[in-house]
Amino acid sequence: MKLDLFKFIDETLELYDRKMPSLQYAEGQIRNAFKLMFDHGESVVSFRTRIKTSNSLKEKLIRNQFYLDFDSAEEALANLSDLIGIIMQCRFIRNEAELYKQMFNYFEEDGSGYSRCTVDRSIFLNLRMPQPQIQRNGFTIFRIDGYYLFNETRINFELQIKSLVHTFWSEIEHEVVYKNPDFVMYDSFNRNMLGAIRDNLDVVDRQLEIMYKEISYESKRAQIGMDEQGFKVFVARSVNDLVNRKMKESVGFTTDFKKCSATIAQYIYIHDFANGENNREKMITYLEMLSVMSENPLDFSEKITLESDFFSTDPFVSRLGSYLASQLNVNFQWHVFFTILFTIQEENDSIDLANFCKVIKLLLIQPRWYAGICSGLNEHAQDVRDDLMNILLDALIDANTIRIIYEDNLYRCMNIFRAFADKISERYQTYEEYEKDRSAIRNDLYHQIAILFH
Repeated sequence: MKLDLFKFIDETLELYDRKMPSLQYAEGQIRNAFKLMFDHGESVVSFRTRIKTSNSLKEKLIRNQFYLDFDSAEEALANLSDLIGIIMQCRFIRNEAELYKQMFNYFEEDGSGYSRCTVDRSIFLNLRMPQPQIQRNGFTIFRIDGYYLFNETRINFELQIKSLVHTFWSEIEHEVVYKNPDFVMYDSFNRNMLGAIRDNLDVVDRQLEIMYKEISYESKRAQIGMDEQGFKVFVARSVNDLVNRKMKESVGFTTDFKKCSATIAQYIYIHDFANGENNREKMITYLEMLSVMSENPLDFSEKITLESDFFSTDPFVSRLGSYLASQLNVNFQWHVFFTILFTIQEENDSIDLANFCKVIKLLLIQPRWYAGICSGLNEHAQDVRDDLMNILLDALIDANTIRIIYEDNLYRCMNIFRAFADKISERYQTYEEYEKDRSAIRNDLYHQIAILFH
């Protein structure tokens, strides 16, 4: 026969399972409300929510001896403060206190000891609790009790505000100490060691904040003059922020778009600003456009449909453009890239695609230099130049990755291609000699380019 305490626990877990739909609904509402209140600015990194698992609930009921203190399952659940947990993760330790103070802008006292949320009137927090709280390990934490009112029933939750290093520390402590009973006999020694680790993490936090401020300062300083570099940095940063926000809104997740943003900024500068005419007015136009784009909807789940069939008389542009057109709605990274590019550019999408390919060609093959390659081969000079160009294109297209347009990779490809073409120009005096080694030449150049993407 089971002990009475296990009967009590089984009844509590059964009631908990029946309440799960309500808990899931409350979790979603709580997460959405806090995101609405705090998902802006640079302090908050992420919001993490969880519903306590049945195993975790069972462990807590036994560890805290709820079977001795409460007579019913309803009473036990009503006195669990963290059925739902939400962690508001911020960048640095100082942000924890700043975010806590901001809570008072969104909550107002209702006379019950709790404060009511002005964004979602079903959310309550106990903002009278002294903060930060002292944990059993002696360290501090910003932890606030709250509840969500659902059909006149209170669903308790716990809000924690943690910096990146404090989140990391919590996971270390949880996994190394509490999940490892072998450490109990060395408790004093490990407490001292973990305390030292915690102190070191605080130092890391300060170093990271200094570095973050320096990076932010350099970015802002570069933008003040709005020279070539400053403008490209500004556009790249604006595009990256825009993509992250709009992707999260439309598809629910984000990808690393930083290098693509830099490529778009480089393309815009070469395409629209390299001639030096009316640059000030163009810059203002782009700034206004980026501002408008940030306010308008942008759906990355929608297919791209070119307004006309893609065509170009330039062999390089034709081949690269045809490949990219085939990837628009197949490869999601290319899809995001061209969704942004076509939104920023005002011409026909097929023309925009051709213009982009022309800029890529310009970055890889400098026209004046290339016109002189193999000039000693007379009427066959262009045949050799076309050969080399097609080998380059084969290697890039076969790589089948968006990394082929990253600025650093374009620069490496350009250097490899230029050095290789110069060597061919110097080495071969007749087309017959070139024809004899053609296969080996192809394999060599193709390999040098392809290896960059493996």
